[in-house]
Amino acid sequence: MLWIVYCVLHSVLASEWIKQTLHRNFKAYRWYRLFYTVFAFIFLVVIIYCQIQMRTIELFQRGNFVFVVGIITLTSGLFLMLVCIRKYFMNLSGLRSLAIEDFSNELQITGVHKYVRHPLYLGTFIFIWGLFLIIPQLSMLIANVIITVYTLIGIEIEERKLLAEFGDDYRLYRQTVPKLVPFPKLKREQ
Repeated sequence: MLWIVYCVLHSVLASEWIKQTLHRNFKAYRWYRLFYTVFAFIFLVVIIYCQIQMRTIELFQRGNFVFVVGIITLTSGLFLMLVCIRKYFMNLSGLRSLAIEDFSNELQITGVHKYVRHPLYLGTFIFIWGLFLIIPQLSMLIANVIITVYTLIGIEIEERKLLAEFGDDYRLYRQTVPKLVPFPKLKREQ
């Protein structure tokens, strides 16, 4: 239930309507993104703590092979997430809005964004499902399904926002770079 509440709050607090309302009515709006990030992080820690404390059912006996695959998967996802967070930490954290009053976003198409449009979400999926291989519990499965469905819906909403913000540049980027899975391009024989 906490995961669903977290997802709903995350969506509401990140909505353009809330941002525009706060921007119009509060002089402290420039602190909003930082507040939002801190709030989301603290709530996330509380949810994880509750999930760890929860009594749950183990879904299968994890062998050494599955454990190693889980560690490799989890580590790969964490690495990708850290690369992305490092790349746009100032925007994600809200610190950039404190330093620059009115900044505009840039379309990210370099680095890992050359291979996939949403690398942070891809890293998150790899991480959480790798964690499930390490901790194959019912509560982890439920959390992962909620996070996955919520994120897939969020990606579609974000795609529309990016199209509205960047127009033809994003349309072209979308045609040349896959959304989540970096499939290699196959050359056709002529």
